[in-house]
Amino acid sequence: MKKYYEEAKYNAAFDRCVDVMSQMLQKYGHQVLDKLEQDALQGVEHSEESNQAQLLTDKAA
Repeated sequence: MKKYYEEAKYNAAFDRCVDVMSQMLQKYGHQVLDKLEQDALQGVEHSEESNQAQLLTDKAA
């Protein structure tokens, strides 16, 4: 076990935290990535709609 902190109890707690986080990434990582991709695609669609609306507003003025 690598030493991150001077006290052994803090090292053990840190190792447990890292273990839990890595397990969560392995279990849920693909779901998070899928959600990020969906959000990114929706963001692109919304920005295109905003650009079109701005062009129409500029033409009307």
